[in-house]
Amino acid sequence: MEVRPLAGLVLLLVLAPEASLPTDRQAFLEQFARAYFPGRTGQIVVVPREGHIITRRGPAQHFMHGSPWPYDSRIPFFFYGPRFIRQGTYAEPVVQQDMAPTLAELLGVAMPATSVGRSQGTILKARTDPPRLILLAVLDGMRPDYFDRHAAVLPTLDRLRRQGAWFSNARLNSLPTITSLGHATVATGADPRVHGIVANAFYDWVTGRPADAYPGLSPRHLMALTLADVWNIRTKGRAIIVGQGSVSRAAIPLAGHGGCLLNGRPVIAASYNPERGEWETNGECFRLPDYLKDQNVRRLWEGTDGRWMGHPIATSDDVRGSALFSRFETDALKLMIEREPVGADEITDLMLVNLKTADYVGHRYGPDSPELAATLAALDRDLAELIAAIEAKVGRDRYVLAVTADHGMPSEPDPRKGQLRVYTEDIVKLIHDRFDPQQGKLVKQYEPENMQIAIDGDRLRELGVDLGAIRQLLEAQPFVFAAYTEEELARAAR
Repeated sequence: MEVRPLAGLVLLLVLAPEASLPTDRQAFLEQFARAYFPGRTGQIVVVPREGHIITRRGPAQHFMHGSPWPYDSRIPFFFYGPRFIRQGTYAEPVVQQDMAPTLAELLGVAMPATSVGRSQGTILKARTDPPRLILLAVLDGMRPDYFDRHAAVLPTLDRLRRQGAWFSNARLNSLPTITSLGHATVATGADPRVHGIVANAFYDWVTGRPADAYPGLSPRHLMALTLADVWNIRTKGRAIIVGQGSVSRAAIPLAGHGGCLLNGRPVIAASYNPERGEWETNGECFRLPDYLKDQNVRRLWEGTDGRWMGHPIATSDDVRGSALFSRFETDALKLMIEREPVGADEITDLMLVNLKTADYVGHRYGPDSPELAATLAALDRDLAELIAAIEAKVGRDRYVLAVTADHGMPSEPDPRKGQLRVYTEDIVKLIHDRFDPQQGKLVKQYEPENMQIAIDGDRLRELGVDLGAIRQLLEAQPFVFAAYTEEELARAAR
């Protein structure tokens, strides 16, 4: 069910009892405060009610994550490597910040003071020989319940988690729950308020335009050292380090700062260009092997009718919303394993990768769709081939696999529960109709995954309006659980 919010919705009040509202509202405020960065965070942040979706129009974003609810904030988190990892299920809570310190301990180094995560060192076996390779796979948009619901089509992932160290209580502790924030947090072990990547895109008040978190694939907005940076410096560039992702906001934080870091050397960073259907990089900081430059995504549909499960995929953008794209991602990784001297010496090499197909398909068709089930099956098959390539190169017991996710994905809103799918353009209209009907200039940017609205402060003052009034307007809507002003975030972040 899709509903356009109208200005009249300001008169609607939520009458259901909410005894837990103050506690949850405070908890969510603290999670937003953990990601508050002055000059980058919006002036209003919004939490949709559980089960409701705030998104933009268009088939590629029919489902939109970003919220604190369990379907968005719970993630898988496990390690595999019988020679190095203790098998078992661990119930203690873990967060994304714990990944980098745990892998750093495995490498025998420490993350810098910017990292606040805790190493889960109890799962590490005492060894004198290091692994030849660590593969960190961030499965984009991978809800942990997929492992149980789709176990029949995930034999590889199911085996790895059962034979490894599975953390059953892994969650995100900052908001919004999105790709850029999640990957930077995994990579640095730092809170977003420290590493600075608090949205997929910021509003640049100097230029008057949105600014990508990694403009031109540059890591300059990433304000903390990553695991790749620490290892790059420690090994003086001798380790093979690969950061790969199907968007720059995943690939670049995994790769780190490369040669754009003092005493850093260029590492491999491969990011997918959806206009050209090719891998690309920022040559100032990173390198891209020549053999990857020849790879083009069009081979996935050449010789076919250009459709997958009835959906058109014959463009470099549309093909990402199909299970076929998983093969393109993992084929590039297998090429690097084959062509690079991975595991050739006693210095541990790092492959830090984003596998994004489940996210793309989830955004289009939802977590309960047959398309998502088919995509998970393809991901599992491709991951099995990737692991086989690793074992052939470095040995069956000389590597460690770490798996987590950046966020989850919501299900279809249930109209029987009054759940709505609402669009940002209608919320912007709601604000302008109420406060700025003549010019409609108050809202400068509202991207739903960021859960943040950029409000023009000068225009606010001209209109004699404050952010509290906009917050109250939003909180009166039946699809909004809470809204916070930038001042509230700043106070909570102290």
